[in-house]
Amino acid sequence: MAYKDNLKQRILKINPKALSFLEEFNTLIPPGSVTVTTTEDMTDEEKEMELFAGFLKEGYSPEIAQKKAKEWLKISKWQYLKKSYS
Repeated sequence: MAYKDNLKQRILKINPKALSFLEEFNTLIPPGSVTVTTTEDMTDEEKEMELFAGFLKEGYSPEIAQKKAKEWLKISKWQYLKKSYS
């Protein structure tokens, strides 16, 4: 069974930059928010759909959820590129 600490250790072994990105990204998420999981093998459309569903679960209207999903996807891409070239 995967536990939070086990996952962190596994990510740290595979890619330390990924762990620091995840920790920084988690600071942007307000407490009590719905958790959304995306993976590297997902297309941008799949990631956006997952984010959209998460915002709907938080109670946002479909219009606002769509806007926020696009913004968050853009931010996550920017953060990843920023960390990759640092």
